[in-house]
Amino acid sequence: MIFIVIQHAKQTTLIKKYWDLYESKKELSYLVKPSMPIMYFGNIKKYLESPIRIVTVGLNPSRRDFPEPDPFQRFQSMKQDHYYHFNQQYTSALNQYFDDDPYNAWYNPAFENMLNGLDASFYNRKENTALHTDICTPLATNPTWGDLTKETKLDLQATGVPLWHELIDCLEPDIILISVAGEHLSKIQFETIKDWETIYTSPRDKPYLINSKQVRLASGKTSSIYFGRASELPFGLVGAEEQFIIGKHIKTITEKSKNPAVFMPFIHPGLEVDGEDGEMFGWEEKIQ
Repeated sequence: MIFIVIQHAKQTTLIKKYWDLYESKKELSYLVKPSMPIMYFGNIKKYLESPIRIVTVGLNPSRRDFPEPDPFQRFQSMKQDHYYHFNQQYTSALNQYFDDDPYNAWYNPAFENMLNGLDASFYNRKENTALHTDICTPLATNPTWGDLTKETKLDLQATGVPLWHELIDCLEPDIILISVAGEHLSKIQFETIKDWETIYTSPRDKPYLINSKQVRLASGKTSSIYFGRASELPFGLVGAEEQFIIGKHIKTITEKSKNPAVFMPFIHPGLEVDGEDGEMFGWEEKIQ
């Protein structure tokens, strides 16, 4: 009960910060209008009840989350005026996102197959329910992130990145899945417990790697970050079947971490990997 009360207090504080940020930026030309700040996508109650808490990470919400001519069709509770408490209305909209016409064309190929390998889903149909978050800013922009000016990106990140860290500290995930341009990894500023290592290698001319590091959150909880290079979509350089296999492998690692034993990384027999960090983490690759 104490934990629930503390979590509720943290959530209330965070909601105010997210909306204060939105109010400070809402008149700017690049902000999608009308829209709202997105603290997370998904059912937080189901997430907190999950045996394995999983958070996925992108850069910022899509303008397609607020489609014309009905910008709030994916956030139905925000269209209602009978809520007594605004925070309840807002969190209901976030919690119901994957029930109310979500942007499946992005979420399903980007993360859902890997989540299924973890016995998880955005859609409340597996043992574990995942949440999606955005590290650069919780605000939807038009143009998309990749087409914003450098000055605009720096301005949004100055507030968005610290806010994301506060959110992750509140959510206390076991697993953080991220697939963006490698340059964005430097934005993650949690204390490192165990630095990057390759935990999965697939056979191909240029092997696809999943790299992992362990970090410590403000509460002292250890979270594991898993990163793979992106293309047009997160983890877009591997197909659905291999994404599922990667998810299963991460699940095995997670279960072993609770019952420590000797762990060998997944490397196909006969495969040799020799690459610079820039190749491993895709620092030269951009994603919008």
